[in-house]
Amino acid sequence: MKIASTVLIIPPNDAEAILISQIADKIGLHTIKSRQTHGASLDKGRDFAKEIRHKKYKTVIVVEMPGLKMEARLKKITSELIIIDHHHYTGLDRAHDAKTGKMLGSSLEQFIQLFKLSDTKLIKLGFDPFLVRGIAIMDRGYVWALFDEGYIKSEVKKVLTYHDDLIAPLKNKSTELNKQKSAHRSWERRIKWNNFFIVKSGADLQLRPRLSRIVVDEIGKPTPLIIIEKARHLIYVQESDHALHLLEKFGGFTFGLDRNWGYRNEKGKKTVSLKDVKKAIEEVL
Repeated sequence: MKIASTVLIIPPNDAEAILISQIADKIGLHTIKSRQTHGASLDKGRDFAKEIRHKKYKTVIVVEMPGLKMEARLKKITSELIIIDHHHYTGLDRAHDAKTGKMLGSSLEQFIQLFKLSDTKLIKLGFDPFLVRGIAIMDRGYVWALFDEGYIKSEVKKVLTYHDDLIAPLKNKSTELNKQKSAHRSWERRIKWNNFFIVKSGADLQLRPRLSRIVVDEIGKPTPLIIIEKARHLIYVQESDHALHLLEKFGGFTFGLDRNWGYRNEKGKKTVSLKDVKKAIEEVL
């Protein structure tokens, strides 16, 4: 693969994607940065194929932007299309290796392997390999994966600080404090159901990642959650053995080693309610 004729398409909408984008810039990789948030797709927004054909890229690397229609077009106009992903989507398994069936590493881990970025190379590029690895592991299985990999509390704290620094540009400083307070209020109003906490919010504040951090600080271990984000039309089930069952039942997507499931209630799609989710979970309890 020649870097000069290769392009990376990525939505820098979380810490992992931002770090991949930063490393790509350092190694001189051409990058198309999508402004799409979570749920990004090649089939939405700009015409990537037109742009790639115009600039005559031979290899295209796509990070966490599933879009089968656009992928088909890109395959026709390039020599190689490389998909980097580790999620399950409706009717599309990109969490497992197609040949071996083994669960894939995080997208950052795949990117590092693809470009053979050793610790020495990362240091030369200006990155701390320990922190880079930490972000990669964390995206695979959140803080709990770091502990599983042998990170101690002080080291996890350093990774979390680095994570927060990476995503700082995504946050609005004028509203961040209020969002943090709103997330805490939602947590304080949580309801216990079976072994889950049900947490709801009507505000547009990206509740799920904020709750995850609250759980780390207040409970300190993986905690099953059902999260309802009304303003964003999202419902999540987090840290449970039921993610794949819910994916099969309703569609949506999984993440975090297939232990987390999410679904966006969009126009033209079946609406999935809290009642539906509870009923589906009860089927397998």
